Amino acid sequence: MVFDPSHRESASRRDYAIGFLCASGSWGGLEMNVLKLALWLKERGWKVLMYGKKGAKLFENAEAGGISVRHLNSTFKYGDLVNAQRLARYVKQDNVQRLIINYGKDLFLAVLAKRFSSRFFKLLMQQHLHVGGAKKDLFHTWEYRHLDAWIAPLPMFADRLKLNTRLDPGKIHIIPFGLELDRFTTFRQEKSAARRKLDLPEDAVIAGIVGRLDVKKGQDVLIRAAHLVHEAGCPLHLLIVGDRTANDPEGYAGSLQRLTEKTGLKPFVHFRPHQPDVERVYAAMDIFVLASHSETYGMVTIEAMASRRPVIGTAEGGTVQIIEDGVNGLLAPPQHDRKLAEAILKLVSDSNLAEKLALQAESDAISRYSHLRQVELMESLFAELG
Repeated sequence: MVFDPSHRESASRRDYAIGFLCASGSWGGLEMNVLKLALWLKERGWKVLMYGKKGAKLFENAEAGGISVRHLNSTFKYGDLVNAQRLARYVKQDNVQRLIINYGKDLFLAVLAKRFSSRFFKLLMQQHLHVGGAKKDLFHTWEYRHLDAWIAPLPMFADRLKLNTRLDPGKIHIIPFGLELDRFTTFRQEKSAARRKLDLPEDAVIAGIVGRLDVKKGQDVLIRAAHLVHEAGCPLHLLIVGDRTANDPEGYAGSLQRLTEKTGLKPFVHFRPHQPDVERVYAAMDIFVLASHSETYGMVTIEAMASRRPVIGTAEGGTVQIIEDGVNGLLAPPQHDRKLAEAILKLVSDSNLAEKLALQAESDAISRYSHLRQVELMESLFAELG
């Protein structure tokens, strides 16, 4: 079910609070999306609270943004019971009548809290990751029965959920993750200025990739594809932006450096750390590449589209429902160096096609992925839950 934001009046009463439960101690795309939605709801007048582990960067950033945080830190052997009782008490004190969870592993804790609170709140699951395999056993069926809504970012995930679980299909709603589009549209930076700031050659053709340095993100695939592009006579440059994965400080990042030397591409490959002003990164590119083996959603794809850049994505996961091959971007099979190289050469050799795809990508990003649309659809869902 896709919501039309037609219940704004009742949703705007703001007579209860919104809570987010997220036990993650990491700081990546998932946690950033949780924080952004919480801050956007706060900006629209909702009282927003966050529940989770003390010391997590997500909660430090939430507090810095003016969001109240409640910590669930029991280390007792049966800590879920203790934390669930504590969470049930908090939500009643805070008048949280809509609790949003973001990890499957938080579901059991939330279900216990819902029962301990005498079903005081409506429980919503916002999907960020793939739901692997069938979950039709008695335990998962019991868990899912306590959900009041499941929010899938794309239709394909709603379809998989219906196939692999016994969740009531009427509880599944499609709400895409949104983006503050003005950063990438209204305030778009000029290419030459962006390249000077990032110390990149101003007259080169540059394909770029954004994301942590991780084997699943496919930076090695892009480097090997660039080698094939060079063999075809095009001196392509690469911009690879992202930090090393925390638990793999040298392994994969080091292998990428060695690969650039082995392929003779070292002068053409430009590694840069994570950039807080990521809009500058897209402005510096001629082509954006998503080379991940599979992405549930891929916010970087939406950012590149909003930046009016021709996009090449992996024909796997949620990307196939964001990018329509030949319409608003190109698709290449995952981990396929030659097909990726062919797609790059296609855009480099046909500037009219590249411009056409970029313009359509920008239009689709504006119409489908505004953060205001996401928040309005969430508010409509809050109201629909009664």
